[in-house]
Amino acid sequence: MQVAIQKEGQSAARRRLCKHEVGNVNKQPGSLGRLAKVALFAIGAVSLGAGSLVHAAEFPDPLPIESTRSVAKLATPYPGSYAMVHDFGFGSLIDSAFSLVNTDNGRFKGMISGGNFATANISSARQEIYIAETYYSRGTRGERSDLVTVYDMENLDRVAEIEIPKKRAGIVVQKSGTAITESGKFYLVFNLTPGTSVSVVDLDTKTFVGEIQTPGCSLIYPTVDHNFFMLCGDGKLLHIRLDEDGKVASQDKSDQFIDIDADPLSEKSSKVGADWQFISFQGDVQPISAAAVPGKRWSLTSKRERRKNWRPAGWHWTAGHPDGRLWVAMTPNGYEGSHKDPATEVWLFDVAKKKRVARFEMNTMALSIDVTLEDEPRLLVVNIEGSLDVYNASTGEYQRSIHDLGASPYQVHRMP
Repeated sequence: MQVAIQKEGQSAARRRLCKHEVGNVNKQPGSLGRLAKVALFAIGAVSLGAGSLVHAAEFPDPLPIESTRSVAKLATPYPGSYAMVHDFGFGSLIDSAFSLVNTDNGRFKGMISGGNFATANISSARQEIYIAETYYSRGTRGERSDLVTVYDMENLDRVAEIEIPKKRAGIVVQKSGTAITESGKFYLVFNLTPGTSVSVVDLDTKTFVGEIQTPGCSLIYPTVDHNFFMLCGDGKLLHIRLDEDGKVASQDKSDQFIDIDADPLSEKSSKVGADWQFISFQGDVQPISAAAVPGKRWSLTSKRERRKNWRPAGWHWTAGHPDGRLWVAMTPNGYEGSHKDPATEVWLFDVAKKKRVARFEMNTMALSIDVTLEDEPRLLVVNIEGSLDVYNASTGEYQRSIHDLGASPYQVHRMP
């Protein structure tokens, strides 16, 4: 057999074998005849042992790359009903994904992949999406790369990769780990090594422009222009003002306003108008103004509700609207550490009046919430089953659910 193959060449032998096997396969579907198996083994042996006998000309040229004839594009700017749901791959944490959906009709529109502990920020002004991400050359180990990757909103195409210091904080679906300044000029990335700092990216030039050391202070909350503040471990905040080059023009620390031991603030916060609204673990609201000045605290709960231990709960439990409304995910029977429990209800507040105006019971308990900026806003709820539930944000009326958004969708982002 081997002699015959060497004499007539592999190509002819393969043709003869294939022709012979057609009959065998027709007679015995699903199996190869014994002769065919022997012949294939022999051909494989010749391929390994006598590869020099085969001339390169016997192999055809590679097929040309096929052009993609149909490429879908998304209409831009996106309507306010669009949202991005973050699946951060909790089962492995090696990568993540961001699904773009239309909450008006439940349609899936597209997806962007991300690296380890990725974060997403959206600029409607620039029509760009920014993914801060980390990769390792061997998946879970090897050489590390930290990037801010830029995607256009029409095609979800990657248009730039900006290398940043290999210090980006690996935090599970944390909205305040990255931010776009209110001016839209700079992209800020929180670093943790465990030393804390902020990397600054110029979005005009798509370049890294510097690192700001922020010892003892964490996360990023934009205020006005290029400015932002951070929460500090001593119960104060650090206010940083950037110049046009992304360098520190000035900075100062507030007096202590957080009792870290008695009732600390959660780092999860939402803007209502120009002010940030932080919620304490026991249910107090701590406003911080656009000038980075802490305001007077007020409570989400009545005395009776406090006795029942109603507390904020979930992964990201607040959502704010420019019209002065604040939504907070809540659960009863709270206890030390219950802030990560899913929420059974979402409460709606008028911030100016410091008063609750509605409470909505969830069809399925909530992990994270956000609110669209439509004329009639929708309450977006990532539930414990991994779906996105959509409600009327004013009345709590259930509208629809969007399923199959990944293995561990824990966060939702509205369109800014």
